[in-house]
Amino acid sequence: MMRTFTILFIILTIFIIHSCKRQTGQDYGPVVSASIIPLEYFVDRLTDKALEVNVMIPPGASHATYSPTTSQFRKLSGSGIYFRIEHLGYEKAWINRLSEMNPHMRVLNLMQGMDLIRGEEIDHGDHVHEGGVDPHIWMSPAVILKILPKMRDAIVEVYPELYETVEHNYLKLTEEIELLDQEMRETVESLSNKRFMIFHPALTYLARDYGLEQIAVERGGKEPSPAMLSHIIREARTYDIPVIFIQREFDVRSADLISRETGAEIVQINPLAYNWDENIRELMDIFKTRLH
Repeated sequence: MMRTFTILFIILTIFIIHSCKRQTGQDYGPVVSASIIPLEYFVDRLTDKALEVNVMIPPGASHATYSPTTSQFRKLSGSGIYFRIEHLGYEKAWINRLSEMNPHMRVLNLMQGMDLIRGEEIDHGDHVHEGGVDPHIWMSPAVILKILPKMRDAIVEVYPELYETVEHNYLKLTEEIELLDQEMRETVESLSNKRFMIFHPALTYLARDYGLEQIAVERGGKEPSPAMLSHIIREARTYDIPVIFIQREFDVRSADLISRETGAEIVQINPLAYNWDENIRELMDIFKTRLH
């Protein structure tokens, strides 16, 4: 009886200690969670991959409809930080549940304090809906330069043992992105045609920050109607649009039709690619060769 009591006492003590640690945030393992893959790139660069990154939206999945797996929930419950892109459809549906699963996790909304872009108003005749906030902030180096200090501070706060590594890597990474930012500005300044067409408007912030004009095929999250498609084709002809960007997961038929009618070249892009720097440079090279 005494032995059983002793064992139970030890188990209870361990549980209490574990709970106390959890409440003070001291027992988190080297795991953080992030909504999208490009954020994993920045965490890896800042920490030399000292932290495992639990990405909630996997490659090829739609951020509007995705539901996390049991494995993702399990890793999130042990994460010290959650790097959030607030206006992704998945996060609007799941953020309350994610926070309840790990109430002591540091949730960092990377869109907070940013100059956000809203979509077009949708007129239903008797009422008008305000356009939704465009979430693709990570596709602009200028925005990343504002986000990176927030990520650095959050990592150092939760994982102070990584302070020296993070500070060293932050300076190096910032220099690289500042150079990329300058190269993008110089590239756009040299272009004779600053307009491009894109199926899903994923380059809105890039266009705004560097003086480009993005013409979206998809409007209000929907494929264009025949009338709208005709309007887009006329627009592409008027402005002599040379390129149409499209993501791999989207139906290519509308883009194919526009391409046949206008001669614009279809180019596949992947805004959710891991290698963010290579992704931005590839876009810059496309601008140089197609919008010259």
